Amino acid sequence: MRLKSAFAVLSVAALVAATGTAAQEDKRPTGETYEQILARLGDGMRENLIIRGEHDSRTEARKHKRFYTDLQPLADLPPYRPAKQLEGRIRVSGLYLHDGLIKDQWIEAFQRFHPQVKVEIVPKGTIASGAVDIETGPRISDRLRAASQYELATGERLFEIDWATGSYNVPGWSPGFVIFVHEDNPIAHLSLDQLDGIFGGSRTGGWKGTTWDPGVARGSDRNIRTWGQLGLKGEWADKPIAIYGRPLKYNIQLGFERKVFKGGDVWSETTREYSHEANADGSRYSSSVEMVRDLSGDRYGISFSDMGSNRPGVRAVPIGWTAKGPFVPISMQSLRDRSYPLFIEQWAQVRLAPGKTLDPLVKEFLTFMLSRDGQDAVQRDGKWITLPARRAAEMRTKLEAAGERVDPHALGLHLKQIAPAKWDGESPDEAKRTDPAKAYYRSQFDLSGLPAYQPGQAFAGTIRMPASGQLMEGTAGQALMAAFRRIHPAARFELKDGDLINHKVDLSIGRKWSTYFAGEFYDFQLKHDRSPREFQVATGSLDVTGWSPALAVYVGSNNPLKGLTIRQLDGIFGGPRRGGWVSTTWRRQAGRTAAENIRFWRELGVKGSCANQPISVIVPPLKYHIMSVFERKALVGGNIWNDSAHEMPLVLNRDGSRRSPESDRVSAVARRRCAITFADSGVAVPGTRMVPIARDGTGPFVLPTLTSVQDRTYPLHLEAYAYADAEPGRQIEPGVREFLRFVLSREGQAIIAGDGKWLPLTAAVATAERAKLDIVVPQVTAK
Repeated sequence: MRLKSAFAVLSVAALVAATGTAAQEDKRPTGETYEQILARLGDGMRENLIIRGEHDSRTEARKHKRFYTDLQPLADLPPYRPAKQLEGRIRVSGLYLHDGLIKDQWIEAFQRFHPQVKVEIVPKGTIASGAVDIETGPRISDRLRAASQYELATGERLFEIDWATGSYNVPGWSPGFVIFVHEDNPIAHLSLDQLDGIFGGSRTGGWKGTTWDPGVARGSDRNIRTWGQLGLKGEWADKPIAIYGRPLKYNIQLGFERKVFKGGDVWSETTREYSHEANADGSRYSSSVEMVRDLSGDRYGISFSDMGSNRPGVRAVPIGWTAKGPFVPISMQSLRDRSYPLFIEQWAQVRLAPGKTLDPLVKEFLTFMLSRDGQDAVQRDGKWITLPARRAAEMRTKLEAAGERVDPHALGLHLKQIAPAKWDGESPDEAKRTDPAKAYYRSQFDLSGLPAYQPGQAFAGTIRMPASGQLMEGTAGQALMAAFRRIHPAARFELKDGDLINHKVDLSIGRKWSTYFAGEFYDFQLKHDRSPREFQVATGSLDVTGWSPALAVYVGSNNPLKGLTIRQLDGIFGGPRRGGWVSTTWRRQAGRTAAENIRFWRELGVKGSCANQPISVIVPPLKYHIMSVFERKALVGGNIWNDSAHEMPLVLNRDGSRRSPESDRVSAVARRRCAITFADSGVAVPGTRMVPIARDGTGPFVLPTLTSVQDRTYPLHLEAYAYADAEPGRQIEPGVREFLRFVLSREGQAIIAGDGKWLPLTAAVATAERAKLDIVVPQVTAK
């Protein structure tokens, strides 16, 4: 189900309060925390209804329109000739494939050759779930979390081909990237390496699929930050390049990273992000249109967008694959022959078991897609562009390949570090140091202030929950269920891994659902037109790896730094930003300016040998899940990082055993006396120390201890969450609600404490979370 395009009218005053409005550019930064913005402006459900509703309306208006009517000769493509008649059923997914004109043409043409085959083209469905045989749409390998989860579940590499080129200027149909500059800018052309230098930052490697490739590293010496570095003279020579872009977690950014950064994910911290937003009048603020409009008023700006956003005052720059050229302007022809480097492909992904060849029917349909018959339907649809003959031949050859097995020793492909399951903790136990059955903490916490459990109506029925994850690996899960059954003897629990989004379970307990890039929270909203119900059920551990240990900040032991505030952490690790992701919505209230950057130790009052040295920032690769956690905790949901940050991926020992990535980063700090990193609070490396952290400038500075993490005076604690569903206007299902009341009671939190890994909630947090159980959320509506 899509978010609807027509909704009940919402008053303008209410909408302004709900959205913060896109027009409030000058009100940032507010200095609010992530939690304060979330509490004031909400989780983004209403904004997403507006944005997605208008998107769907525009797509609806385009889907049956032929934008390009000049039919090209396709004689260099082979006609489709089946080797033999097949029978069966094949299911293909793809929203734009389903909504366009191509769907009926493909079905009719293929079934003419294979009358015993039923072809179904559906708007949604993944190969990972087994719902479809061929999945089309955004390239899965660009979306590292989705690719990692797929490979973790199957043990096989993704098999993918591209079968068309995106459009020239049709929004939604993958228009090619265009590099725009102001019309007065004298730059003649740019190469891909120059684009890398302009838009990217230094990097220690990049992603080749789900594998970290250190071979694409580059240093800051290749950064291009002024127009003079590109050879411009006179007034242009010393002018900084102002970058106009989009939030770095949009799919479009990921494609740009692959094409221009060779899979790197560090962007110039001067990138000015433009997001789709909700205006006060209920209309959508379109990122690409507004971005190029603003660029037209900035002589020293540059952006990548698409020809559909072209306007007076800007011009498109010809691009070359190399510095030697040729430098090619974007056009229908340069996209057809792919001489223009920044085309966008249309991808098809299928399951292919290691050592096996493609299923005959799947192979036959892919062959048809790559044939003259299949491509003729592409051009008659009038939006996408046909595949060049040479590329089609390469893809047909690829169809003969056997499936590849995931290499567990591939550098960087350690999947839970990138994409932990929803019912796991925020930071996985990569080095396998934790015994799930062991109670690491035996402290007696004072739980007398927590509400005692008073049973409501007796519950008889079944509650479905995931069978794996930290709750079930330790002792807490079984103990909570057993205690609940003693009070409600007719209650039953069914344990089987599944997804709340698809209603395979009733309750999911584990890490916080990532709210935009990972997509769990947003996907739920997209599917159900409502938000999932979220509850904190425990505090993360102090230092038990895998059980959401508190984040700690490490410097060299000789560094005299007395402490850091959260905003100072933002200034060190983050970059200036136009906004950030607070839940599923881009909020400009999360923005900040370059004035808050902290790049030298002297800016923190540090004296001595490091005072005038740059702060050497060491972090995990930016695509690792833990980075989205740090973004929420310290960067107010922003995803612009210090563009000189040094990424250190998880690596293996020589014997193939796993190293501790946290220890590796802290050890690097010990070697570099003016460095800083964050890691689990349980890391102990000689020559380093943890830095006390304060919520704000009023203090106090606090070190992570069992007490300060449990009572949450230490700001970088983590949490464990429960997710449930409820229809608008209705409470959560009685059994789930009653079980969560027990978990959030004094008795339930005593069981959490007795497990000895996660820590019990404070009385204030438990009371607030229990109160949320009684809230009935109305239907969210928008104009």
